[in-house]
Amino acid sequence: MKKLLLFALLATAFNTAQAQSYFQQEVNYRINVTLDDVAHTVTGDIIIEYQNNSPHQLDSIWMHLWGNAFKNQNSAFAKQKLRNGDTKFYFAKDKDLGYYSNLDFTAYGQKLDWAFDKNNPDIAVLRLAQPLQSGGKIVIKTPFTLKIPASWSRLGHVGTSYQMTQWFPKPAVYDATGWHPIPYLDMGEFYSEFGSFDVTITLPENYVVGATGALQTESERRFLETKVAETQELIKNGFAKGEEFPPSATAMKTLHYTAEKVHDFAWFADKRFHVVKDEAVLASGKKVETWGMFTNKEAALWVRGAEYVRRAVEFYSQHVGEYPWPQATAVHSALSAGGGMEYPMITVIGNSNNARGLDDVITHEVGHNWFYGLLASNERDHAWMDEGMNSYYEYRYMTQYYGSRADFGLPKFIAKSLDGDAYELAYGFQCRRRLDQAPDTPSDDLSVINYGLSAYIKPGTAFGHLEQYLGTAEFDRIMKKYYDQWHFKHPQPADLRAILSGKVGGSSAGSLMITSAPISNWTIRSAISAAETAVITRCW
Repeated sequence: MKKLLLFALLATAFNTAQAQSYFQQEVNYRINVTLDDVAHTVTGDIIIEYQNNSPHQLDSIWMHLWGNAFKNQNSAFAKQKLRNGDTKFYFAKDKDLGYYSNLDFTAYGQKLDWAFDKNNPDIAVLRLAQPLQSGGKIVIKTPFTLKIPASWSRLGHVGTSYQMTQWFPKPAVYDATGWHPIPYLDMGEFYSEFGSFDVTITLPENYVVGATGALQTESERRFLETKVAETQELIKNGFAKGEEFPPSATAMKTLHYTAEKVHDFAWFADKRFHVVKDEAVLASGKKVETWGMFTNKEAALWVRGAEYVRRAVEFYSQHVGEYPWPQATAVHSALSAGGGMEYPMITVIGNSNNARGLDDVITHEVGHNWFYGLLASNERDHAWMDEGMNSYYEYRYMTQYYGSRADFGLPKFIAKSLDGDAYELAYGFQCRRRLDQAPDTPSDDLSVINYGLSAYIKPGTAFGHLEQYLGTAEFDRIMKKYYDQWHFKHPQPADLRAILSGKVGGSSAGSLMITSAPISNWTIRSAISAAETAVITRCW
């Protein structure tokens, strides 16, 4: 009895120590910028309120300046593109590059000593005049001008269509393992601190803008409703075939957005956007506005864009946890880094070619509001926690609405013969060639093909097998517990493992463990045991 009591006390002490070791910084932003669509720049200023919730004092703050990834061929982005066989950026013209100017970091009216990282032009370190104590707060300010690059990746413009992502100075994450200053990469996503945003954007008044956050400008809300009505008329009478940019208005407007408990802010501006609107109704009765913004190019598909966003918001809210924000938007715009890219409350989608494909990509990207936006894992180190888990729910959504998770555009009789396992065949092919990589491989160490297979397909499939083993209701209960415990936080693989092993049994053979260790032969089939699921890392 004494031994049991001692064990219980030690276990309690260990769990308490673990809980106390977790901390999370808070970063709040006020950003005020003006778009110059002749020079292709945004100019303004940013105020960053940094709250040190760590138990340590900080004598410096690492800062991401991701716009400088497009400054020259010395960035990690440029090197990754070249390494992956893409030479377009290597031969970019000067006018198509992007970079910051006019940076002047200050805190409390005093200039800060700061310098670029010697290996990365898109990372800087700010040295504080006095250490920032645990529990302390510092307010950092700087003006900035960003020359917007051509559309090489995510941030960019095509003519006067703007994709404003990873566009402002942003502190790196500081967590229990230290600082995480990461260069911008084309293949490899992001890790950022939660906080609030207060953003004003001034631009010619005939632009249509979709953005993170809640729009506070009533005149702009009326403008969007007018665009919705105009789009309904076009749905009845037909869209034009051209994609020409109309001239920019000489009059300007200023839009005001606010966002709470988010770790990023993105916006997209295009004078050609049509607008559709819908409304998601969640189990609690909460209503969420859903929007679709698109040009003529795939207008026939995008007339259902807001509906697809609505269905995705309702689906993920039902199966993972309720969507906490007031709106969700999808836009069809330029994108040179995959088929879609997610940001809190908004996603950008590339060309889709068919309605099913559009619904699939919108659902995947909207789903990232949960696996990235709310469960904000370090995707640069553990891409499967974001892409893989989200892919599982995407597959489940597509099976619910279309009968299978993917058809690859194959004839129906061929797709049906694959019995829903085309994805498993895809990564099985790579496995049998002994060229696959473990899902927990850092994203920059994955080959192009393995980034898709190991970060998306393999873990997404593994979670499907785990659902079959546990039963859907029990799997959903466990994942909702994970969401309840970790949303608005930065879960690590061990945190997910703790939730799963608490149900599945507590041993390595009874919990889902996606590690970098190789395993013996793994047989592809529609359902596997928990022990096999435990070590789905690499097949030989």
